[in-house]
Amino acid sequence: MTDGYDPALRRLALALAPPELHARPGVYVGVGGPNYETWAECRLLRRLGADAVGMSTVSEAAAARHCGLRVLGLSLITNSAPGDEDE
Repeated sequence: MTDGYDPALRRLALALAPPELHARPGVYVGVGGPNYETWAECRLLRRLGADAVGMSTVSEAAAARHCGLRVLGLSLITNSAPGDEDE
């Protein structure tokens, strides 16, 4: 699915986001859960282009697009991946 998230809604959300939120576009990778990613998994996902990883959002977005809905995905990052402290 290459058009899961509506480009116009993404632009609008980024334009309206307050600066203190540090909002930016990124690639969200959904994994099966519940689990916490290991260092090796985080390195792999980072090399594949992931900016954030979680266990939700992707299946819901796919279902919404299947229904013909416009979709905007917002994620609040609450913790760093293993190894991020050094970067």
